[in-house]
Amino acid sequence: MANQTTTTTLRVFCVGTLDTKLNELRFLSDSLRSNLHRFSDHTSPKLDIVLVDVSTAPTEPKPSPDFTFISRNEVLSCYDAVDTATLLPQDRGKAVSVMSQALHHFLQKSNSNQNIAGVIGVGGSGGTSLLSSPFTSLPLGIPKLIVSTVASGQTEPYVGTSDLVLFPAIVDVAGVNSVSRVVFNNAAAAFAGMVVGRIRSLGDSSLVDDKFTVGITMFGVTTPCVDVVRDRLHKEGFESLVFHATGVGGRAMENLIREGFIQGVLDITTTEIADYIVGGVMACDSSRFDVIIEKKIPLVLSVGALDMVNFGAKDTIPQSFQQRNIYEHNKQVSLMRTTVDENRKFADFIANKLNRSSSKICVCLPEKGISALDAPGKPFYDPEATGTLLHELQRLIQTDDIRQVKVYPHHINDLEFANALVDAFLEVNPKTVKDSTHPPAAIPETVQNVHEGSVSEKSSFGTIVYAPSEFPDAKPETLEKTQLILQQFKDQIDKGIPIIGAGAGTGISAKFEEAGGVDLIVLYNSGRFRMAGRGSLAGLLPFADANAVVLDMANEVLPVVKKVPVLAGVCATDPFRRMDHFLKQVESTGFSGVQNFPTVGLYDGNFRQNLEETGMGYR
Repeated sequence: MANQTTTTTLRVFCVGTLDTKLNELRFLSDSLRSNLHRFSDHTSPKLDIVLVDVSTAPTEPKPSPDFTFISRNEVLSCYDAVDTATLLPQDRGKAVSVMSQALHHFLQKSNSNQNIAGVIGVGGSGGTSLLSSPFTSLPLGIPKLIVSTVASGQTEPYVGTSDLVLFPAIVDVAGVNSVSRVVFNNAAAAFAGMVVGRIRSLGDSSLVDDKFTVGITMFGVTTPCVDVVRDRLHKEGFESLVFHATGVGGRAMENLIREGFIQGVLDITTTEIADYIVGGVMACDSSRFDVIIEKKIPLVLSVGALDMVNFGAKDTIPQSFQQRNIYEHNKQVSLMRTTVDENRKFADFIANKLNRSSSKICVCLPEKGISALDAPGKPFYDPEATGTLLHELQRLIQTDDIRQVKVYPHHINDLEFANALVDAFLEVNPKTVKDSTHPPAAIPETVQNVHEGSVSEKSSFGTIVYAPSEFPDAKPETLEKTQLILQQFKDQIDKGIPIIGAGAGTGISAKFEEAGGVDLIVLYNSGRFRMAGRGSLAGLLPFADANAVVLDMANEVLPVVKKVPVLAGVCATDPFRRMDHFLKQVESTGFSGVQNFPTVGLYDGNFRQNLEETGMGYR
């Protein structure tokens, strides 16, 4: 291997077949190196870009020694089933398969050594097939990207349930030209951002969310139920991950269970079983429920949308089903009502799985319908078929202390049933919300060392990052705007540029303040009094409703201020307002933030003491 790096340096692997894609890989790696340098700062750890050869030609390519690379023989040496002294199979398909498995072992070994910062590759259909499986075997969060000619087609076989990004190549990966140059540069820039962003986040403990996480399955026809369940779980202190029950959704949930990201399941929408047994297009496979049982995590299961099998457009439904009860959901999706016999098979599949469980399970069955279409007057209302499903489950599931079946006189989308599901989950869940077992992200020692000693000499602030989980009631756009504003202020501080704020009492003053170059504008009730020829202390006296004055001023000021953030002066001790609701009103009005004015903190002496004693102070 040329220019071998030390194990203490984080590596970005640029992977491809050097016999056919050397020029493309070199261009991509050069662009990546440039972008990593652009995005990094003095606190970032050293990153090495390493080319990895996975070519399958009879003769191994010998790249020039001016860049770090790993030969294909070194990749093959990580795969015990291959004798590197012998040639790869002459059959191209078999050779690609062997090399893909070898790359899988190579990447797993690198990941176990905690020196892998990300993987990027290029390829056509064959190259994408070779790279995708090893890439997707890496844990969630490690950046992984392939510039691919099949990125705009049917990508499920390549991506599966992973966070692999397929970047459209537009033209074939056959040389560097005016089009591929743009694509490679954009891909390198995007990937560099992913790598640098992840490295920074690994050292930021504030981004770690230790909530107990619950996986929930959902379909459009069970959304009302899931919405209530999710909101209730949030109030109970849980984090929810909702998965669309499209086959891929169920597998994604079970993969995250396997990796330890999910500690409990509310499998409300088990419709993938219907597609698997009957032959629909959104099917699970025979392993459905296995990882839940294997990991012994608490499970509450229901039968949402087992009244339907999913197909594509109506003319794609097999001829043998054309005379069945078909409902055209839209031009691309057709639904078929399940029969009594099919529901017996669903119950048998579910019972056979659950009867093997040794952990707590509760099956909740709604008597009055299992989807929005299974209700009186709706196209899939069939009490006999639904009743058969519920009766067979009660008959086949072996109930005991850990395995329960409960029947409720509700429809699946009734509020009462949704709350019953959460109640059942709280009963079977042996842990409290504080007992989360999220797998900690493996933090390379290089990253740990950098973050432990990476205090900027220019500023006491780090990068300003807010996670939505820290402010569950805030709008995502508000968090994004706040983060951007604070980061701009931090950059000014780092450059030694003062931050200038100005108070405004009218629209014209705010307009001129922005034109004059202020960094922020504050609206508070004293500004209105100053414009009326009174002193600022008038804002502390009982002359008007301070919070109402600010909202009124907003109508005059916010429309004329184009870019500068505007803060609202809020009287937080206002006894006649629900402050949680009022702050949402302030947010919706368009303010970028708040400041505490007027405030009882400006009072002292006996007056302050009396305020405190009568409950009108800070406490």
